[in-house]
Amino acid sequence: MTNFAIAEQALGKLCHGLQLPITGGPLSSLNELRRRLVSSENKRFLALERRIARWSSYRSMRHLLAHATLHCLIDSSGREIVVTRTLPRDKDDVTPDRMWTPEEREELLRQATNDSRSIADQVANIVADASSIARLRTL
Repeated sequence: MTNFAIAEQALGKLCHGLQLPITGGPLSSLNELRRRLVSSENKRFLALERRIARWSSYRSMRHLLAHATLHCLIDSSGREIVVTRTLPRDKDDVTPDRMWTPEEREELLRQATNDSRSIADQVANIVADASSIARLRTL
């Protein structure tokens, strides 16, 4: 969860720097930010947008991990398996329980770490460059 939060904070900082509304949370202007990044046709901005797209694709996973109860089990071969159990949000919620193998956990952690670090670094570079901020504000 920490890795996902690092990227979310960086994106909120960029939205704030572009004077986009963040009253609904740091990601309340994410779609507008992504639109501006794409319309700029700048390679650096497009690279950030691609990272954001991949990071966003894990939204359901972030939600699951934030609201699930974790249980660690050992399978018959002695490997640890983590089971996430989610409390239903309402009577119609069918969010399934999920079993995570060590390989799945490692891959999710690897991608979350890479994406969050990349997004945070790219945002820091953009925020530090006044001409980049000015360019994105005008789009």
